[in-house]
Amino acid sequence: MTKERIFLNDTDSRVWMDTYVHADGKIHPAMLVIPGGGYSAVCHEREGEPIALAFFERGFNAFVLNYRVGPNDHYPAQLTDASMAIVYIKDNSEKFGIDPSLVYALGFSAGGHLAGSLAILHGDTDVLNRLGIERGYNRPRACILCYPVVSCFVDTHGPSFECLLGRPAYDIAAEERSAVSLEFNVTDDSAPVFIWHTAEDELVPTNGSFALAQEYVRKHIPVMFHLYPYGTHGLALANKTTECGNPVWVQPLAEGWVDTAIEWFKTL
Repeated sequence: MTKERIFLNDTDSRVWMDTYVHADGKIHPAMLVIPGGGYSAVCHEREGEPIALAFFERGFNAFVLNYRVGPNDHYPAQLTDASMAIVYIKDNSEKFGIDPSLVYALGFSAGGHLAGSLAILHGDTDVLNRLGIERGYNRPRACILCYPVVSCFVDTHGPSFECLLGRPAYDIAAEERSAVSLEFNVTDDSAPVFIWHTAEDELVPTNGSFALAQEYVRKHIPVMFHLYPYGTHGLALANKTTECGNPVWVQPLAEGWVDTAIEWFKTL
């Protein structure tokens, strides 16, 4: 395995990604891993390297993103950072031994919103102009959204949007909330998504995932949605690898999401 840290922004050392690349000389698909953290932090311990290694073991070259968060970094900074990562991976496909047409992304919780933004909001003109790229170049082939924050209208974790937009929810205009609510922005060029959630998730309710899946169905864009019956928010791999001393994060029914998503990729 070749592992290195790549800094993506010349003016901000907080924007980087760690690589987990096969050294076998073969061509692999790529997976960009985006940890969660409510747009106030980035949760590397459970939703970063363990996820990358799980996909690495299944034949992917994986990349874990660290993106800007906190009180002074608001949308579209985070989408710009994630887009930088996709662009860098594609631009360096020969170096990394990847097929540039098979670059995927996945994210957890607020990271799920960011992965969903790559799938749905990739045409944001501010981002395209900032990076000097054509529309679609920062679009992944497909995305996995793990217990994602989705909407600024239904209850799918208001604090994430307050961090993302930099103001209390009551002070955010409906137009601005609509612009970052994934379910209102699905179009014909949105990337396919695999969504999974748990019925027992109280921190980020499932209604946003249902709403987004339904929009994909309406637009006839490939979508797969799994609602697992058990497990609190933050399952990560849902097995002992990411248990971290909390047995409720081990859920045998949900831990199959990695293999299920990969099998779904093959049908696209």
